[in-house]
Amino acid sequence: MAIWEPDVAEVRRAEVRRMFASIVHRYDLLNRVLSFRRDVYWRRVAVAQGQIPPGGRTLDLCAGTADVALEIIRQVSGARVIAVDNCEPMLIRGLQKVKKAGVAGQIRFVAAPAEMLPFADETFDGAFVAFGVRNIADRRQGLKEMARVLRPGGRGVILEFSTPASPLFGSLYHFYSHRVLPWIGGLLSGNRAAYEYLPDSVDDFPSPERLQALMEETGFFQVSVLPLTHGIVTIHRGSKAGHRG
Repeated sequence: MAIWEPDVAEVRRAEVRRMFASIVHRYDLLNRVLSFRRDVYWRRVAVAQGQIPPGGRTLDLCAGTADVALEIIRQVSGARVIAVDNCEPMLIRGLQKVKKAGVAGQIRFVAAPAEMLPFADETFDGAFVAFGVRNIADRRQGLKEMARVLRPGGRGVILEFSTPASPLFGSLYHFYSHRVLPWIGGLLSGNRAAYEYLPDSVDDFPSPERLQALMEETGFFQVSVLPLTHGIVTIHRGSKAGHRG
């Protein structure tokens, strides 16, 4: 008799989906509070690194509540964005924000896992992931998909938390992220476990150098690394082989 075994990646996706659905009502507020609003600056810099051409078609992968998609619209004249996430409640919240901003015609929403994007090859001029690569069940496959849907010469940009290199600042950040952040996050969201997951997932995440190598292994070249705010976050930018036509 055959023995059924659950798909590990799908189990992981379901766990992450449930976790984010449980905190969507306080997600944006906590992003601002816990980062002291630095998350707004980090996204602004990351989008600028993409150098999206006017009118360009752009992918916001692991889009959450569409903060990156909205930043793209602010920075790039005539931009068109498809925001993709595996958690529908987050996308619903993002759609509400987009309608309120009056740019619903420029941003579309698609519910899909990062490892199985429902788009043809070479669809987008740029692709972004902000604070989402940690949550992709099959990280290598997710990055391959990101590269696949980029047009030749298109840029992929990853904004992700990292561990500060300075021992002193790193110790302070470790105390804040493991002690203070879960307490505030739990108090405001009602789900302390979700905000304990955040620092734990950062601790388990590959170093900037390893992520750079993984991007190069999955279809990107000339990958650059830009640390921000003493290395709390790092921007990785790589291009797909070829030239924009």
